[in-house]
Amino acid sequence: MSEEENDLLSEEEQAEREAKLAKLEKEKKELLASLAGGDFSSLKTKVAYILNLYPQARNSDITLSIKYWEIFQPDVYNESGILPKDLFKLERLHYIVRARAKIQNEYGLFTSDSPVKKFRKKREEEMQDEVLKDASPRKVITVFSDETGKNQNYVVVASVWVLTGRAVYTISKSISDWQSSSLWANREVHFTKFGRRDSDTLAEYLNIIQANREFLSFKAIAVERSRTKRKIEDVVEKLHEHMLVNGVEHEVEHHRVSPPQTINVTLDEEQSLDAITLAEVKRRVNSHFEDRFGGEMALDTLESVSSRKSPMVQLADLIAGAINRKLNHTGEKNHKDEMADRVIHALDLQLGEGEVDGVDVTTLFKI
Repeated sequence: MSEEENDLLSEEEQAEREAKLAKLEKEKKELLASLAGGDFSSLKTKVAYILNLYPQARNSDITLSIKYWEIFQPDVYNESGILPKDLFKLERLHYIVRARAKIQNEYGLFTSDSPVKKFRKKREEEMQDEVLKDASPRKVITVFSDETGKNQNYVVVASVWVLTGRAVYTISKSISDWQSSSLWANREVHFTKFGRRDSDTLAEYLNIIQANREFLSFKAIAVERSRTKRKIEDVVEKLHEHMLVNGVEHEVEHHRVSPPQTINVTLDEEQSLDAITLAEVKRRVNSHFEDRFGGEMALDTLESVSSRKSPMVQLADLIAGAINRKLNHTGEKNHKDEMADRVIHALDLQLGEGEVDGVDVTTLFKI
């Protein structure tokens, strides 16, 4: 709307317009937070996940719907043929399209190519063969990180690396499905809150994680506070930065991933890095990636979300808590130490000492 047109609006109309824009911005932020946290409880987040992972779906509602059914309703969808009675079980195409339109047109996210925006149906018909091809996903690594030990001897940043974009949903769903009927159905997974009675449930939880181990990599980096004069905020910032730089190097060296790749990082919103610091970390990490990999490796998003609805951030908390217990607890051992040992053993967390290039103190880089 032009400035002249805006001047003609009544105060009531302006207030209404501003309220609508504020509502859309709030919805957009909530959607991006759900996407970053791996919370797939809404149709809109599922559609955004497809649009983000499969660029072809941004231009074609048919591709979008097929990928939606394939990923989120695999028990019903069958590319060789769907029984008529099963058509009633599939998410309605018009609901998927409506969610896509809101995400693209109102939130301005994951938008389609310009020619498709103007002549969507005609262009889709022209591209029929292309639309019906199996869409290939973007190469995305998603990292979920948490920090701990800021008032203890060792400061720790631990992270869960999901090595394919599609696996984020697979693993989040596996955890959520198990948790809904477990003793932890109504609680977050937090290591610090474990009691003696949680031991058996923890074992069940770790079995779920182990069943998805092929998609995951776990990394932690720690520094002994007595060996640095940096402020704790600076220490945590550097640990997050070196975690990403050295973590990517490790994955490439061990041939688990190869460029080109996009990296998306999600942190617990209770972490100590503010928006300005996150922007600086992102800039420095991308500068390193540019020097090392050219334009074939990039840190795309660095977001913080509530752990309440993110099973993956809760997993990062579990790993951080177990390593923190192992490094920092010096008192009498109890059930918490047994649980820490169980997590470290089950997930094969290596706790060997080593040095990380570019860090001016001795560090523990744990892979």
